This record gives sequence, C-alpha cells and structure tokens, in this order.
Amino acid sequence: MKKKLLALALSTSVSALMLGGCLANPSASSTSSLTAGAAQPAAVAAPASKMEVVGGYVEDLNSYGNKTVVVPTAYVKLLVQGKVFVSKQGSALQQMASGGNANSVKASAKYKVVGLDKALAQSIAKQAYDDFVAKLRASGYTVLTYDDIKNRDFVAGAAREKPDATWGIPTESPQGSSDTYLVAAPSDAQQFKIGFTGVFSEFMSRGKPKFEDAAVVIPSFTIVAPQVWGATASGYNRISAQINTAPGMNLNYAAAPWMGKPKVRMGGSKAPGVFTKGYVGNISPKAGELVKTANTTPAAANALSKGLSMLTGAGAIQAESAEYTFTIDRNAYTAGAMKGIGDFNSEVAKYAATGK
Repeated sequence: MKKKLLALALSTSVSALMLGGCLANPSASSTSSLTAGAAQPAAVAAPASKMEVVGGYVEDLNSYGNKTVVVPTAYVKLLVQGKVFVSKQGSALQQMASGGNANSVKASAKYKVVGLDKALAQSIAKQAYDDFVAKLRASGYTVLTYDDIKNRDFVAGAAREKPDATWGIPTESPQGSSDTYLVAAPSDAQQFKIGFTGVFSEFMSRGKPKFEDAAVVIPSFTIVAPQVWGATASGYNRISAQINTAPGMNLNYAAAPWMGKPKVRMGGSKAPGVFTKGYVGNISPKAGELVKTANTTPAAANALSKGLSMLTGAGAIQAESAEYTFTIDRNAYTAGAMKGIGDFNSEVAKYAATGK
C-alpha cells in the first residue's frame, strides 16, 4: 500500500506563492495583491529588487503654464498587523494514488508589529514629504508646500481624517484583507480626508480642482515589514502548505498622482502621475526581530480529522497555525523605508523633468 504524505511547516522559504501584507493600489483597486516569490529568507539577504514605474501625462504638471505645483501632503502607510492563510486540496490523481482519500492541508499565521508609534510614523512621512519636494524642485519646478497654502480658505476648511483611538493617527484595513496599516501624514494638519475620489477629495469641487494656479501632486507609499507569505506544493502522492517568514521590508506600492487643469480624454490606460508597476522587495533585508510567540495548531481538530478519515474513508484535513511578533529596529526600519521612498521620488522627479 502506498504511503500517504502530508507536509505542513512554518519556516523560511524562497518558493512563495502569496506575499503577506498585501496593499491596495490607491489609484485602482483596494484588493490588489502581490505574487510569486516576494521575499527572500534572512539567511540569503537579497538586495532590493529593481523598481519599475509607469508615468502618464507629464504635460498636466505644467497645464497652468508656470511650472508651479502644489504638494499639500504625503501619505505613508505602515503595516502593523496581519494574517496569512494558504491551503491545498489533493487532486483526483493524488486521491487515486492514496487509495481513495482526498486530503487537504492548511497553514496560517497572525503577526503584529511592535515599536511603531505616531511619532515615528509621522517622522517617516515628514522625511518622505521633504524628500519629494526637494527632488521635484531640483527637476525644475516651483513647489508650493503646505505652509505656502495652508491659509487659503478651502485648505484651512478642508476635512481631516479622524485618528484611531489607539494609534493617534488614522488606520486602514483594505477590503478583502486581514492587514491593518497606519496612515501617516507629515503632521496632524496635513491628514486630509481621503474620500470616494481618493487623495484629491478635499481639493476638488464638482469634478474640478480648487487650485486654479498650479497642478496638485499628492504622493503615497506603502511599507510592509515583516515579510510573511504562504506557499503550497504537490506531487504524485503529496501535498503541502506552509507559512514562510523573513524580517525584511518591502515597498509594496508607491504613487504620485497629479491633477492639473481639467481635460477630457477618451480611452487609454494611462493615468496622470507616476506609479510603481509592482512591489520592490528587500528595501531592507532586516528591519527588526521576528519571533514566533505561539503555536496555535489545533491538535485536537487534527486528531479528530484523522480519526474520521480512517472510519469513513473521507479525506483528512490537516492544519497548522502560529503567531509572530515583529519588533522593529527604529533606525533600520526608517532607513529601509526611506530607501524605497527616496528611489521612487527620484523616478518621479526624472519623469517630471523628461517625460520618460
């Protein structure tokens, strides 16, 4: 009789099928995810993967004819907790090979980030904002900052996001995700409400920009650490599911959309601004210490599943789960975040200057 094998593990691995901490694309869908080998284990700390961006309609930045732009704020989204789940069902061929049982395996992990707070989150957002403004100015633009426009009536009267009671700044949980992010602006005053129309909600009225002397640019960045992802595999008479972890950091997504004079455009897939085409892995190979704090595998349920399988001939369902805590290194965390953010800001400045 052929031996049935069920493999479940909680380990580091290169062969990932789904990355934990997936971020919504602010300019498209709030349920977008990353795939295919996002993170490398700490033992083989890989350099940051290549950043690829796509840009559109650079002419909108100068649509008022003065090469002046307004950057009211910037947003940095920082992962603070999440969950990853992955499962694998045996195929019909595997069912035949195992004598009639169609096994299933599942693996999951919860994780939380320790050491982040409002002060650090806003500090990173302020550095991101200052770097973005400086590089845009270096590319030949006059940039009006929040201090330059804060006394305009519609800016002073703009709605601000309500802070989370625990964190003191807003949080976000993308639809369809188990992840939670802090959403930090450089200051409380720059925490403008992000409405149905996105980051420009407070600067538009009836589809037209409230600024009539300059284009508006609002960058945003999403940072994920630690790296937690699920993987599955199968063979002739084997299936497996596992959770992989690494203490590195990814730039999941970055965007710098802009809004100039209203224009009617028909068709096309471009949007005004610069956007990353995919995540950038390992902007820091180690941004803190990742520790498994609990093994939450349901031993009793697994034992019952095996018993039912033997009695009824039904497929066995095996599950394994754990909890992790990631304690950030504040210096390494900040440096890693600014590495990814700074590289994106350079790409925006290049596109603003050259259109490519």
